[in-house]
Amino acid sequence: MLQEQGSEPPAYIDHAFRTVYYGGQHEKFFEPFVQRWGKPNIETLSSVLVSGSPEERAIALFAIGYNNSSQAKETLLPFLHSRKPMERWASALSLGMMKEEVALPVLIHLLDEFLPPQTHPIEKDGGLYHFWRMKAVNLLGNWNHREIAPALHDALKKSWEIEQGEQPMLKHLWHPYQDELLYALGRKGAFGVLTGFNLPASRRRIWMILLSCGFLRARTRYGELLTQIQINLKLQQEVASILEQRFGLT
Repeated sequence: MLQEQGSEPPAYIDHAFRTVYYGGQHEKFFEPFVQRWGKPNIETLSSVLVSGSPEERAIALFAIGYNNSSQAKETLLPFLHSRKPMERWASALSLGMMKEEVALPVLIHLLDEFLPPQTHPIEKDGGLYHFWRMKAVNLLGNWNHREIAPALHDALKKSWEIEQGEQPMLKHLWHPYQDELLYALGRKGAFGVLTGFNLPASRRRIWMILLSCGFLRARTRYGELLTQIQINLKLQQEVASILEQRFGLT
């Protein structure tokens, strides 16, 4: 287990708070949590799972997953099919980080859950599940099961259909999710997924680049994608080669 340094929470606790309170607001929720539950550690988290609020239980589940102790899987499994969405999502994502096969069907199901959204990504709850859905896509990209690429493709089609029904000023909210799907599909070598999409030329170019970057594992090899594709000449050359080979572009 990671140890506390001064008043700072352990890394696995900090990461859990960042996952539940995304968008840079996690710090203000930590002190009230400590005041209610005491020093954050695995023993405290066990109590939180019994009587905490939905958000607190999600924090506990993510923290247990990030800590990855020998008892983590046994603790997370009972929540994998919970009727409470935050528990189910947190358990599936945490088990997915461990590449536990039992979580795979649930992770695939998360791609469809709450879509089309009743709570929009710009609102708190909708934004949280939108953020977690992108995490699910990233985790699914790590697996080689043959059912994953079709599931990601279906998710891409569904998100595109939802985007087309949005008001013009809200269409961009679906782009980060689509970008994650395309990168994951690129990791599978699924270059044919663009067939059937009536894309504007500029968007098609972006999608082809994202597929190429996924195929090249560009994030793993070079880091943050948006910056690297603009400044890294080696990556640019590699992407150009993929675009030529797979799409016939000069």
